[in-house]
Amino acid sequence: MRPKRLLLAIFLAAAIAPATWLRSPEPARSHNLLVPLQKLATPVSTVGQFQLVAAWQLDSEHEHFGGFSALIAMPDGRFVAGTDGGRKLVFERPDKGKSMGVLSRLGSIKSQNKFSLDLESLTIDPATGTVWGGYEMTNTLVRFSADLLPDEEVRPEEMSEWGSNSGPEAFTRLADGRFLAIEERADALGGGLHRAILFDGDPVEGSDARALVFEGLSKYRPVDMAPIGGGRALVLLRDFSLGLPPRFETALALIDVDEVTNENRLPAQVIAEFGDRIPQDNYEGMAITRDADGQHIWLISDDNFMQFQRTLLLKLRWLPREKARGQTPHAH
Repeated sequence: MRPKRLLLAIFLAAAIAPATWLRSPEPARSHNLLVPLQKLATPVSTVGQFQLVAAWQLDSEHEHFGGFSALIAMPDGRFVAGTDGGRKLVFERPDKGKSMGVLSRLGSIKSQNKFSLDLESLTIDPATGTVWGGYEMTNTLVRFSADLLPDEEVRPEEMSEWGSNSGPEAFTRLADGRFLAIEERADALGGGLHRAILFDGDPVEGSDARALVFEGLSKYRPVDMAPIGGGRALVLLRDFSLGLPPRFETALALIDVDEVTNENRLPAQVIAEFGDRIPQDNYEGMAITRDADGQHIWLISDDNFMQFQRTLLLKLRWLPREKARGQTPHAH
């Protein structure tokens, strides 16, 4: 193995591993950047309840492009993807609109100095357009207005001992108004077990919080969530194996916070492991759209600002089958 390639692989492992990792300060200057979305020729493939129907690659040589770790669908039909460099990419659905996005700062430089730049998760109230973000390093939850301007923030005491680079990686507003955050790191509790916090309401408003334990699989780490009705959510899981090229594996699981056990365990049911049947990459952001032809799962990958990784956007149809609870997921 060439020393240069080995160094790149080690750097990638350090960037992904849930451990303390210091990033260089962002430069003060910032300019909006146009980012093209190029559709890829991908065969239609089905894995369990999910069918890959389209894929796009996003690319730019600009130093601020990359690191996409969060994705939400806005009420007006656009997507917002957040980066762990403190930026957002706003773009129309590429299957319906223009294949071009605009990359800009998420919040002001002043506000970013308060809660660091390491955005890992986004969630939205579809009724009001209010957005919340989860930040690592400081384990901060930040509320944004519908026009994505920073409003208020909180550092929940229940998250104070979460890892500095494995904080609220998976964070969502459930359809019934509760909020759930899951720590990426599993080291503190053992394989497949992750600390989690369930908030009765908006955490920024000081809502009551309950400590839970997310029960996943030791192979995967939770990296994003999206609500599917009531207290239910779809969880995006990711596995990483060091190598050249590195190997990523993706899975999806169902959870229901109303099925927490007496031991405060929140069980997850894995419903799909994709393996090689979808383009492999480091998918860390997920959103769900409900369309005339069914529900679609959208995944975006994090290239870790590495030249040998890609930024991909996938569209998967959630097939209308009987699910684990004998029903098709739907909005409430």
